[in-house]
Amino acid sequence: MNKKEREAWMLQRIEEWRAEKEAEKQAILAGAKEKRAALARERAELMAKDNAEQEIRRDLLQKTCDLFHKFEKQKLDFHNKKQMQAEWQQYLRCDGLPDPRVVTQMNTYLHLWQLNPKCDDNELEKRCIEALPMLEMLEEFVANSRQYTPLQAQSYNEVRLALREQLSNAIELASYTLLRDLENHLKFDSIKLATYQREFKGLRLNLWVAVRMPTRKPKPVEPDPEPVELSFPSMRVGVKLPKIIDGSCICVRAARSMLDLLSESSRSYALAADMPNRYEDLFIFNVKEHVDIDKLKKVQDEIRSKFYKEIREKIKELENFLKANPYTKNEKEKDDLDNLNMAEPPFLPDPRTFISEQNELAFTKYLKMCMTRTRSGEINLRKYRICGGVLHLDLLTTPPQPKRMRGSITLTTLQLPKSLQPMNYQVQYRAPSPPPVGVTRTPEEIEMEMKKVEAEYEKLALVSIDLPQELIWSEPPVVCQWQEARKLWTSNYVNDYKFNEDKLTVQFRTGVLWPIGIATLRYSNMPYQGWDVKPDPDSKGVIISVTGVSVTVTWLCLGNSVRLKWIANATTPALKEHFNKPYSVKRMLQIMREAACDFFPDFDAHNHIEGSCPKEWVLERHNYHAMAFLSRAYNFQWSRWNAAAGNRTVVMQIREAVDKKRESKFELLYVTPQRATILKCNEMSQEYSAEPMMGLPFYPDLFTLNMSYGSVDARRATFNMKYRLVETVFDMLQELKLSSYS
Repeated sequence: MNKKEREAWMLQRIEEWRAEKEAEKQAILAGAKEKRAALARERAELMAKDNAEQEIRRDLLQKTCDLFHKFEKQKLDFHNKKQMQAEWQQYLRCDGLPDPRVVTQMNTYLHLWQLNPKCDDNELEKRCIEALPMLEMLEEFVANSRQYTPLQAQSYNEVRLALREQLSNAIELASYTLLRDLENHLKFDSIKLATYQREFKGLRLNLWVAVRMPTRKPKPVEPDPEPVELSFPSMRVGVKLPKIIDGSCICVRAARSMLDLLSESSRSYALAADMPNRYEDLFIFNVKEHVDIDKLKKVQDEIRSKFYKEIREKIKELENFLKANPYTKNEKEKDDLDNLNMAEPPFLPDPRTFISEQNELAFTKYLKMCMTRTRSGEINLRKYRICGGVLHLDLLTTPPQPKRMRGSITLTTLQLPKSLQPMNYQVQYRAPSPPPVGVTRTPEEIEMEMKKVEAEYEKLALVSIDLPQELIWSEPPVVCQWQEARKLWTSNYVNDYKFNEDKLTVQFRTGVLWPIGIATLRYSNMPYQGWDVKPDPDSKGVIISVTGVSVTVTWLCLGNSVRLKWIANATTPALKEHFNKPYSVKRMLQIMREAACDFFPDFDAHNHIEGSCPKEWVLERHNYHAMAFLSRAYNFQWSRWNAAAGNRTVVMQIREAVDKKRESKFELLYVTPQRATILKCNEMSQEYSAEPMMGLPFYPDLFTLNMSYGSVDARRATFNMKYRLVETVFDMLQELKLSSYS
């Protein structure tokens, strides 16, 4: 090949290369246009599918929600009718006591109580017998506040708080009245010692008084004073006072109130904010979300249209420029034109994904809003709960005693205010922290520090408490004391704490004798290790079994009540007296919380439980209602895939349980706010897949899925459900929140 042929060949190759590059460019441009068209078609198809599914929801889901609302209203009407009957029975009883359901009667009762200036131990016993049942009823009214108007609920709560305060004042006043006249009210074990012991309803009261004797001439060398050691067997409490307290003229009051009258005034007691859209139904939720998605899609379409309009204008401008200058290279303009042809609009998220992420972010903000900042040593009552009542160990000054004169005249020094006066004793001590890592100390230094600590401990009171068997102790409790000025529980004055797990005793030293509380972790049994909901074969009820970290609890929902059937692996015989007794759901919740067996998380519990999996509450609540309807036809169980399924997905196992002789296999139920379906995979699968079973049509929720997918017997059992049982199971599932904590 000569030079001319080589140059021709080279020019040909260059032209071929340019043609290939142009073809590639055109293919890329065509691909980009096809991709845009495909994405546009995909968005249009997805929106058309959403619109079609929304029309099905308008038919089926709305009817389902209407049925759910109907059952809820029937339950409220039943409670209102029952309350009216109870009011009438109280009226016929005519026992002189107010009806807690009638706020005006309670206000009159409290006003007359406040007008009574005297309160001895007999009056206190009468008030305890009267007030505690009223408080129990008012607690349940406040817990079931939804069945009352906001004004009624507020009035019940105000009356409840006033009654608690009045009962607390009565305990203080009765103690003062007893100490005001030792000779008539206390038992003298010797000329120097007087004691008092009495048990009231919900209260045990003990007084120990060392009577002041005439002052003797001091000895040249006074012996070391002996520390005062006291024991209160009725309360299973012992206390050893430090030597710095003069034991010859002191008064100690020990009172155990089974009702905690202090914690509710703490700033960390109440839930900071109620759950938004707490009672919103799933149909309204989907309608709102569909409208928001449609609006967002229109905004995104406008952004894309504006972007492509600007691109077309720039392309037209460049094309006109290139046509006007055909004899110049215009490489930059051509590259710009190619870039414009392949330009894509800014990334715009899928509208439904964006809305769901915003909902999840809103719930995260809600949890953050519910968090309570606590001071050093302060007990956060959202995380802990004072159980077993409150123990008052008070070091008091004995009030002036009456003196009998001639002619049956009695003189008494008037002391104001007429209330208990605490003895001045407050020692704050913190044991030194251990030395830093790598620092070694000599035996002499260690011995010197131990002696110094022991000398400081001698200034503190030593308290020992036998923990009550009425509570379930799954973890070492926290001992705390009430700081009245700040209205909080604190552990700053508690030192040398010891817990004996075998004997269930605690021992500690303290520099103040303030009210003592035993705090336990509220959610020590969570997250759940498993749960099971199934029909009871021996009755027309539903069995709910939940396995926590330490214990397994089984309830039976029957009609309008729930019964505690069994507690496995409990450390004490707690709650056995409540087995098989019918209670309302709210009352069962109170009983189990008081026994330190809390399986009923509040909405902010995610802040205090590791390993929880919060779900969209509207979805979760609706699904619990559907489960309650199907609870006599199906067996539901937890699934290991649920925790990682995401905020808007609930995964659980399901199988029909109508035919007791032939059990079907468990399948995986997949529920989101938009649909419910059965998955191809199961609990034993190696990997999780959200692919639905072949041939299943669209179902808006679990209830409508059963109407087509379930057997004839399962559908019949569902429609034969009575509203009392449905709402009882529904209330239990709402309180347990199984999907969010397993």
